[in-house]
Amino acid sequence: MSSRQPDYGRYQHLESFIHLSKDAIWCYELDIPMPISLPDEEQLHYIWSRSIVRDCNLAMARFYGYQTVQEIIGKYLKDLVGLKSVYLLRKFIADSYQLENYEYFVELSDGHQRIFLMNSHGQVDDGHLIRIWGQQIEISSIRESEVKLSGLLRFSQIVTEVSKTFVHSKAEFVSDAIQFALEELGKYSRGDRVFAAEISPDKQFLSVSHEWVLEGMPSLFQVGTKLPIAKMNPERLGILASDGVIHIADTSLLVDEPWHLDLFKRAEVRSILVVGLRDEGSVIGILGITTFERIGDWSEETKQLLGLIAGFVSQGLVLAKNEIKLMKKEKILQRFYSDVKEDLALAKLTQEAWVAKDFGEIPNVKIQSRFLPYDEIGGDLILYEKPTEDRIDIFFGDISGHGISSALVSGIAAVSFKKHSKLESSPAAILAAMHLELKTIIFKHHISACVLRLFPKERRAEFSFAGHPPVVFWKKNEKVMKLVKDEMYPILLLDTWEGKTISKTFEEGDRLLLYSDGIYELEEETGGYIGLDIFLQELSEMISVSDSTDALLKKMIANCLIDKERIIHDDIAVLFMEF
Repeated sequence: MSSRQPDYGRYQHLESFIHLSKDAIWCYELDIPMPISLPDEEQLHYIWSRSIVRDCNLAMARFYGYQTVQEIIGKYLKDLVGLKSVYLLRKFIADSYQLENYEYFVELSDGHQRIFLMNSHGQVDDGHLIRIWGQQIEISSIRESEVKLSGLLRFSQIVTEVSKTFVHSKAEFVSDAIQFALEELGKYSRGDRVFAAEISPDKQFLSVSHEWVLEGMPSLFQVGTKLPIAKMNPERLGILASDGVIHIADTSLLVDEPWHLDLFKRAEVRSILVVGLRDEGSVIGILGITTFERIGDWSEETKQLLGLIAGFVSQGLVLAKNEIKLMKKEKILQRFYSDVKEDLALAKLTQEAWVAKDFGEIPNVKIQSRFLPYDEIGGDLILYEKPTEDRIDIFFGDISGHGISSALVSGIAAVSFKKHSKLESSPAAILAAMHLELKTIIFKHHISACVLRLFPKERRAEFSFAGHPPVVFWKKNEKVMKLVKDEMYPILLLDTWEGKTISKTFEEGDRLLLYSDGIYELEEETGGYIGLDIFLQELSEMISVSDSTDALLKKMIANCLIDKERIIHDDIAVLFMEF
């Protein structure tokens, strides 16, 4: 006979985990156990009408609109969802009373979707279904990031493929290259038609020369031939001449422009997006996307791609007319493409995903972050990992440079940090391991960072610096600013990196501030940069007069963007802790 006693403390920890989890966890119990021999449709109605919520956590209660667990306990499943919406239950029965990582969507009233992973298990005793345990995890943000990254890669792939097609096409094949570019643009933009129209040599007419049309859509060739330029809106022609974009969301509203209204009606164009085709500053035609019936709500990324493709098509048309000119412009096109690859604005969507904004509930510590992206793509990172129950690792870093390469390095660095946070014994060891791992695959960038390992229960933190600015802290009542710093250089800058770990214990009410160098690399309107020393002086004054965290953060942002005539040149990231 075993003398081992039940580990009630362990059960209490498990129960605490369930009730504190942000994922919905629940248990339904049938008021009368169900014979599993019933036909599937009878089982579906039986479970739906007789399942009672016996236990769940707050996340489950809030999912159905309740504020406390007590409000939902005892509710029947039929009180929570309609019978028509229990397709998950049908899948559950078909899969022998269990669902494993089953992905499903919830449609919101505003047209958006929430995406969840469902895991559930039914308890069957003596041929009867007794109860059902389950957990649903929201993965909307993960899928959103995947979609954004997929869009970025697709954008880059289109630019690469189209540019290569034009670069390697001889004059007699330029028409095929333009047709390929129109098709790729049409698929990306989800337009019904994409067209290129050229201005006649005498500058009197505009005619459609190339077209991609979605199957079943009417062509533009018949009504788009020899359109007199003299009848066109001169303001819009001016926009095209100045390298601008024209977007008419609903052509039926052009009541003050009868010629254009009649043209769009005959062409069956509901929405249109147009940029100019240019050669050495002169407009030689237009490139456009249209819709047949629906309103065209095109994204900024689509407008950017339209502009890029217009550059390629413009050069292609020039090639088709004058092959000798192509020899001179081919290098310009290749340089243009190279620059585009480095600075695609779409990379901003993935880079911002690496700045943590929600740190959850942490005992003894309240954490907030702020992020102000610059127009170009930066590489600021604020990541956190919880390798054990009693500590949290935070990576505050800045990837050198801008553009897609920096954004991709951000993703690689994030994966490396999450890996080594679980493996290494100290912040310095994490940075050293990341350096060894990344230096073999990253050559053009270095990473300035501070890794902070937080022990919330002890109010203790360990720091390791790699070219990161000093960490600032102060007591709530004294408001006297102090620094934690180390002059160690960034990782990936040199072949070897060996840092150290600095430990500091804080008291209740202490405040801690981390920031990126973008907050002090500000250019004065009168010339010069403010630098770290001046920023720390100004920060000390702001701390002394700020009554709350929000007030301080507002003052810091205002100090950068509003109160003084200063120009930012990099992303600004801030992390604030209050013990």
